[in-house]
Amino acid sequence: MLFKNKIAFTAMAFTGATCLALAQPPGGGFPGGGFGGMMMQGRGGSDPTQLLNNKSVLDELKLSEDDAKEILQKYSEETSGLLAKILADSGKGDQAKRLNQIRTQQLGLRAFSDAKIASLLKLSDDQKKEIKELEEDVRKEADEMRKEIGMDFSKMGEMMKKVGELNKQALGKATELLKDNQKATWQELVGKPFEMKIGGGRGGPGGPGGGRNRRTD
Repeated sequence: MLFKNKIAFTAMAFTGATCLALAQPPGGGFPGGGFGGMMMQGRGGSDPTQLLNNKSVLDELKLSEDDAKEILQKYSEETSGLLAKILADSGKGDQAKRLNQIRTQQLGLRAFSDAKIASLLKLSDDQKKEIKELEEDVRKEADEMRKEIGMDFSKMGEMMKKVGELNKQALGKATELLKDNQKATWQELVGKPFEMKIGGGRGGPGGPGGGRNRRTD
């Protein structure tokens, strides 16, 4: 039974991998709502973000992968905003600011698609267009890699590493498109690099456990 569950989980994660590729932080891995979040949540199917990473659930709800990405990003924005507000209302303004910085790092390239972030950066239409093209390039390359490895789950880790590198390079190109004042705003939005330890301490609802380190640059 344990072996079957492992196979089922791996298949589910594999299906959602390309769908959430652009949500990866520059150093690889996924934010809380993506593949990494699925690993941290643990209790199969109880987390709504995990449900929307499952193709069978999307089919049942008659939602496309693009629908799921949009919904998950809005979910991430709202929950992160609520947590930051709770911290701020509790007199922990510095912690609220840092939480938002960590979230921006975790969004990676997709941070520029966040309405609030784009507004703060005052992105021009040309900048938005060029960044969108970078996103499409990463998505296409990720799709090609996924097709190449087929259902060979043993190559998943290698693929994720390559996709992470693609995102890191694309993010670098995107920030180079920014003007000096925009770069200063971006630096304020991301703050200093943060290293997230997956599964360390309390972890997610699935409980504590060991894990590997993940760094966002």
